[in-house]
Amino acid sequence: MTNFFKGIMGGVGNIVPGLSGGALLVIMGLYQECITAITELVKLKNLKKNILFLMPIGLGVIVGTILVGNIILFFLDHYPMQTSYMFVGFIIGTIPLLFKEANKHGFKKSYIIPLGITFIIGISLLSLKNYEGVQAGNLTFIQSAILGLILAGSTVIPGISSTVILSLIGFYDYYLYAVSRVDLAVLFPIFSGLGVGAIFFVFLVNFLLKKYYGFTYYAVSGFCIATIPAVARGQFAFNVETLVSLILAFLAFTITYQIGYKSERKK
Repeated sequence: MTNFFKGIMGGVGNIVPGLSGGALLVIMGLYQECITAITELVKLKNLKKNILFLMPIGLGVIVGTILVGNIILFFLDHYPMQTSYMFVGFIIGTIPLLFKEANKHGFKKSYIIPLGITFIIGISLLSLKNYEGVQAGNLTFIQSAILGLILAGSTVIPGISSTVILSLIGFYDYYLYAVSRVDLAVLFPIFSGLGVGAIFFVFLVNFLLKKYYGFTYYAVSGFCIATIPAVARGQFAFNVETLVSLILAFLAFTITYQIGYKSERKK
């Protein structure tokens, strides 16, 4: 049941502007396990174990994307600053544990290089989020499948917000509308490309984690940290709205840090 709710958060990250589903799975300690399980599943290894592990997470992602994601979008529309700051608190509260995981096999000064590079890339992408691309019309199956491939990369690689990428190429409204209406005619070719792309990127990330664990996790950390400015929307001012937003951020920080700390102690 715990993994189901964590999957919901991963789904929310796939649809809320500025958030990253992959980054949230990293933050909640599920990312590497999911990568390993999917890799073994494709190789037909430990089928029962991996299916039982991935099923509640996958169902949670679907629920989070379709149902909870739209609820969050409602609050973002009506209470953007309060909702965004709450997500900022959530992200910041888990960053210490993210770095602890990154240093599991020891720390090297050279790890700062991938951290800096991915942070700069993430900030650069986010700075372009208002770019107006060509809006989607009636896409062919192949075009929709390519869109799914792009979505797969931005979903599997933590810290790269799929909503930001879709906005850059002008397809965010098209995708959001299809998800909210569960338009299978539009979603089927997109998810076909997403499935193929996800397998490719999962194997790539799994290889990098095995061969370059520290470098990979610090690169992931750079992307995760870069999402904070995108999530922290709204003008900062000395008023009640800002005070409420900061209180929500602090509460989210405290709750997520404590949950992460207790989970780490159990391990």
